[in-house]
Amino acid sequence: MVTINDIDTAVRTYPETNMALEIVEVDFPGTDLNTTDTATFRVTNTGPLVVTGVTLRVQGQNGATVANNGAAAPFVSEFVTQELPAVGAHNGSETTVGSPLKFKPPGRAQNARNLVKVTLEDWRTDFQHLFDSHTGPVTAVETTYNDDVLAS
Repeated sequence: MVTINDIDTAVRTYPETNMALEIVEVDFPGTDLNTTDTATFRVTNTGPLVVTGVTLRVQGQNGATVANNGAAAPFVSEFVTQELPAVGAHNGSETTVGSPLKFKPPGRAQNARNLVKVTLEDWRTDFQHLFDSHTGPVTAVETTYNDDVLAS
């Protein structure tokens, strides 16, 4: 039997078991990484719950700096994004709002190293999708009536 503690554990571990972060669409001219490159960050949700209130912590690493979207956003060591739109259940995916987030590599040449780290800062969910979309016909739950029929 499922207990409230089981539900609590399932919700707490939901991001590790049902969500993924990706750095996608890294766009830089030519074949070499330059100092004015941009990237978009995507959140994917493979589980059965709609996720809302998602914010991401974006950190520059190994000398790289990062900037939120918008032309006036300064390059800093780290920042937290604004909330993303709701991420739908069962392979829903959302990218960051507005123009791409940016990163600036260090001003010196270096071998391949991690430049940007993105983590899940905040998120919320509820069970509404389960209650609305995971209910419906169930043919395995059935009954029949059996009786003799006599001629009148």
